Amino acid sequence: MKRFIQKHPLWTCLTVALLLRLIAVVYSKGYMASDDHYETVQVAYDGVQSGLLNEDGLLKWNAVRPGDIGRSPLYVLFLYTQMTVLKALGIENLDGMMYFIRAVHALLSLLTVWFGYKYVHRATGKSNYALLAGMILAGHFLMPYLSVRNLIEQVSADFLLPALFFAWKGTEENDSRLMIVSGLLAGLSWMIRFNAALAVIMIPWAAWYLTRNIRPALYFASGLLAMILFSGTLDMIYLGGFGRSTINILSSVIYPPGAPPIPQPFWTYAVLVLAVLIPPFSFYFIFSFFRRRIVARHLIIFSAAALFFIAHSFIRHKEERFLIPIFPLLIVMGTIGLESWFSGNRIAPAHRSLFKISGIAALVINIALLAVFTVHYGHKGSVEPYVYLSKQSDVRNLLIDRTERNNLVPYAYAGFSSPVPIKIENWEMLGPSNRFYDKFDSINYFVIFTDTALSRHLDTLVDHFGSMKEVYHATPSALDQLLHLMNPAHNFTNESWVFKKD
Repeated sequence: MKRFIQKHPLWTCLTVALLLRLIAVVYSKGYMASDDHYETVQVAYDGVQSGLLNEDGLLKWNAVRPGDIGRSPLYVLFLYTQMTVLKALGIENLDGMMYFIRAVHALLSLLTVWFGYKYVHRATGKSNYALLAGMILAGHFLMPYLSVRNLIEQVSADFLLPALFFAWKGTEENDSRLMIVSGLLAGLSWMIRFNAALAVIMIPWAAWYLTRNIRPALYFASGLLAMILFSGTLDMIYLGGFGRSTINILSSVIYPPGAPPIPQPFWTYAVLVLAVLIPPFSFYFIFSFFRRRIVARHLIIFSAAALFFIAHSFIRHKEERFLIPIFPLLIVMGTIGLESWFSGNRIAPAHRSLFKISGIAALVINIALLAVFTVHYGHKGSVEPYVYLSKQSDVRNLLIDRTERNNLVPYAYAGFSSPVPIKIENWEMLGPSNRFYDKFDSINYFVIFTDTALSRHLDTLVDHFGSMKEVYHATPSALDQLLHLMNPAHNFTNESWVFKKD
């Protein structure tokens, strides 16, 4: 095994990455945040069920008017194409489709492992450090889990690192073709996640600064411009106006809708990065890169990551997933920094000992967390009732009890031909004033969401609909349960029951 790893370090990284991601494909079901289901999968699946376009020939996107959509249609079209092919092959239920879709995303994420390894190997000339970067990208505890999510931040990251690699290589070799390819990939990353523009915008500037020649920047800009034109054309076809999604995003930044979010400290993301890379190892890993000689040679990747990080640190609304596009960049930079630090041969013995201990501790902690996250079924209690119902052939109508918690409902998992559920947010909605009251007699399945008061919910429903029996109980995943125990006020278990009318 050791000889194989030494002889084939890149393939070792790719093999480990693929095996871990295949485990996640099978077991890491559900979704992480609302965006990686309701703004992606749900839109595409609705398109397969009832048509992608509205009566005006424009894209249907939940209840949002096409002219107000603030995302490029590209990623939804990517999902829609896969689902359409799977439907033609006889796979209609979303749960079955998602195995294939997660597998496609797992393969796509291997780009970060491949190009991360290549970048470090080219930068250091040492396969052992390239192996280290590749293995972290393959097996960091978050990577397999994130790799199979439908998060636009993650898909954007899959193209951003290759774009930076080609820009760096193209600048060093004065290769115009590589700069054009970099521009195309950077534009693709930007199309999928608009915030990636904060990293992309630094590439032509850094290329010019390193070469003192405007041509590399112009070649890059030509590739980027091609993608901007492609994006604008997609918007014109599906949203009704050239560049509509970009205009909407910029408008939302300048004139944010609704009340402003509660501001978070500017150092929130700095703490997040150091925590996710596991301290105290993370301090060595990150800060070893901050040397003039290293930054000067790797100005493209450094400036891209730095502007992205700084800009996000000062925005008012911060979510952890916003940093995903530059997470692979930080791993590449950290590995290069370590190589430079150790090659200096001026490290105090105490520092070497502390680094070794921190590295071993980080490895142990990472393996433990990897075992948890790789099989984490996100929002299991919310998804599983509908997966169960998708396998039942006698569902006439469905009522969802959300009176305890007005949570989002991933009812797409109920199946291709499932009825649109009747949702109640308060008990008054069970009265004649409900616009679906005339359909109550056809309801034969009920989904109840509650953490503590099943009997109370059941008694109320029995009073209105008659006797019923429990047919399925969806429990939270282990990580969902742990998060609930840590912060029950904000992390709900979403435990649920399915009852059938007698």
